[in-house]
Parts: sequence; structure tokens; C-alpha cells
Amino acid sequence: MEKPMKQPIGLTALFWRYLLSVGALMLTSALLWWFCFALCINMGLVLPASYAASQVGATVEAINKEFDPDTIPHYFRWAVFDKDGNLADHSSGMSRRHIRCVRDAITGDVSSGFPYAQKHCMISLPGKSVCILQYDFSNPYADPVLEKHLPDFQGSMILLLLGIWGLSAGLCTRRYTRLLRQDAQTITAATQAIAARKLGKPFTGSARVRELEKALDAMDLLRESLADSLERQWAMEQQRQRELAALTHDLKTPLSIISGNGELLAEETLSPAQQVSVDAILRGAERLEDYISRLRDFTAGGSEAENAVSVSLLALFSVWKTAGEGLCSPKGVRFLAETPPDLPLFLQREAVNRAVLNLLDNAARYAGEDGEVTLSVTVEKSDLTISVADTGPGFTLEALARAGRELYTSEASRPQDGHIGWGLCYARQVAQTHNGTLRLYNTDHGAAAVLLLPNTVQDSEH
Repeated sequence: MEKPMKQPIGLTALFWRYLLSVGALMLTSALLWWFCFALCINMGLVLPASYAASQVGATVEAINKEFDPDTIPHYFRWAVFDKDGNLADHSSGMSRRHIRCVRDAITGDVSSGFPYAQKHCMISLPGKSVCILQYDFSNPYADPVLEKHLPDFQGSMILLLLGIWGLSAGLCTRRYTRLLRQDAQTITAATQAIAARKLGKPFTGSARVRELEKALDAMDLLRESLADSLERQWAMEQQRQRELAALTHDLKTPLSIISGNGELLAEETLSPAQQVSVDAILRGAERLEDYISRLRDFTAGGSEAENAVSVSLLALFSVWKTAGEGLCSPKGVRFLAETPPDLPLFLQREAVNRAVLNLLDNAARYAGEDGEVTLSVTVEKSDLTISVADTGPGFTLEALARAGRELYTSEASRPQDGHIGWGLCYARQVAQTHNGTLRLYNTDHGAAAVLLLPNTVQDSEH
């Protein structure tokens, strides 16, 4: 038969239960302690605390008859002072503290000392000497041998009681601490399961404290919400993969038409201006073929990271300059670029090339008619900096905050020229691949995108 689950308890009730448990144990231990204490007295092992005080009269009478230290009971301490007030003799059990208390008693302080109040009784002896009896309100052993060799009975019993109380409090604290620790471990296991994305199964543990049980229920609700959210996200991802695959497939037909007609035009006798346009069409078609190929790999899950290779900066710049001129010329945009020094680079050539072309494409699109796009390539030590600036309207605040995210575009609706927000996102990914950064900012005349690729220049001597 399954053991029934205990109902959770509130923190306040748990606290009071702890206090009552500690109090009950301490009270029970105090009663048992008192019973043992009284049993020792009844058995004659120890004497009552008032026993020495009750024997003062008989002891004084015996001393008055004849002072014999051997006849003075062991629960008394004594000291003899001569007529000049000098200490002549004292019992062997007296310490310096006891002697000091005796001297104080001579001056009139008859009750002093720690931990027990020392009582004194003065007895006149022949020759004007004085004997002072000293005793305290405590329980001495009945046997003088035990009194001499064993520690103080009453003090030992008090320490024993304090030790039992401490042990009782410690046991209760351990029990309730273990309960709270188990609840904490249950919640920790739940958080670890959420962190590890093990969201398919509900939490099996439960908490004994009501407030912690509510926290565990809230975490289980969070687990379900995260599971549903991830499931919807996965479904959207799959849908997007299917749409990208379909788009990639559909792009092949118009691209084949553009490439075929461009090649046919290239075979005709053309004017220089027409030849430039046809070359731009063919280069654009070649770029589109490369993009479609990579999109196909991406949707199929077979895209592999490109390896870094050694390449000439001047060769890359020549590609960027040609592409920039081809992008800007049809839009009536001026393109400016200053040739950098020819240095060897070590980077992912195709990835960086595509990232810069994306930045040039964005700049040419937003520069506007009669605008201007500037490509600047600088080298500082081993760092390569590529800057693309335009004289367009600049970035909005939202664009500066979100640009570079996948499928983000600052335009209100999907633009008609096919721009779907991948350019800056891809450029940022390329920068991160090279441990670099993509910085976007507005200038006095437009906007700028700066691609920083550290440690890519193999030889900075130039």
C-alpha cells in the first residue's frame, strides 16, 4: 500500500513547531536532571545545599571547647588569624580566592565570592586569635574522599544540564534543517532540470514546506511554459526551413533565365556602357548562384564552416571595388574607394567577401540618388578594419539597437527588392567568427558600418 503524502506545513507553523519541540525536550531533560539530582541526595551520595549552614552551631560549639582542625567537617573551610591580623593557619582546601574572601569577611563583608556566595562565621580562640569558618550554599559530597578528588558536584550537574539542553537544541535543529535541506535540494534539482532543458517530464519531488511547495509548483508551470514555447519555436524553425527550401528551389528558374540571357547578351556586339551593365548582370547572377547554393546547404543542415586561407588584401579590395561600382552605378550613386597597401591576410575569404558585399549593397540601397558610398580599408598592426559609409538618412534608434539580428529590417514592411534583413546579420556573424565586431553608427552625413577583424594581417610591416 502506498504511503500517504504528508500535507505541507507553513513556515510559521514550522517555526513554532521547532520552538515547541526544543522547549519540550529541554523541559523533559530538566525534569530528569532534577530527579537524578534529588536521587543523589536521597541516597546520601551528596548533602543538601543547606547542610553546612545547619551544622554551623554544632561546629562552633565544638571549636569553642577545643580547636582541633581534624574534627572540623570537610564541607567547612577555616582560617586562623593571630591577634595582629596575620594569617596563622588555614585548611588545605582553601585557595587564594577563598583566603581573600576570608580577609574581606574580617572587614565586615561576610558574603562574597564566585560562583557561590561565601558565608563566614568568626570564632574567638584563646590568645586573642580568631578562627573563621567558611562555607557556601552548595551540595557537597557526603564522603570527604569524594569531595577532595571529584569536581564540584553542583557545578558539574549544572554543566551537565546545559550540555543536555545544547544537545536537545542541536538534535531538533538538525531534524528541521534536514527537512528544509531536502526541500532546497528538490528545488535545486528542478532548476537544474530546467537549465538542462529536461522539460518533457514533470518534477517528481515535493516539498514539505508550503511556501517552497508553491515555489516548486510555479517552477513546474514555468517548465511547461518553456516546453510549449520551445516546441512552438521548433515548429516555426521547421516551417522557416521548409519555406527557405521552397524559396531556394523557386529562385533557380528565374536565375537561370537571367544568367542565360546575360550570357547571350555578352556574345553580342555592345557599346562600352552596355558591356559594363551586362558584366554587372553576370556578376550579380554568379553571386546569386553562390547564395542559393549556400541556402540549399543551410536548409539541408549540411553547411560546414569555411576554413581560413591566406589571401592578398589587394585582391579582395579589387573584388569589393568592382562590386561597389556595379551596385552604385545603376542607382546613380557615386562610389569612392582608396586603394589599400597589398598585405597578406589570413581569414575566411568567401565569408568576409560576402559580408563586405552585403554592407556595400545596404549602403548603395539607402544612399539615395546622387548620394555617395565610401569604402575605406585600413590596417593597424595585425587588425583589419573595413568601413562602408553612405550619405543616406542614417540608422533609426531601433535599427541601431536591433540591426544585425536575423530577419530584422528597419522598413515597415518587407521591401520589394528582396531585402529580408540577412545582410547585417551575416556580417555580424562573420565578425564574431573572426573574434571581431561589427559596429553601426550614424555620421554627420549619413550612416556607417565598420567591420573589425583582429589578428588577420599576417605581416603588418608596410
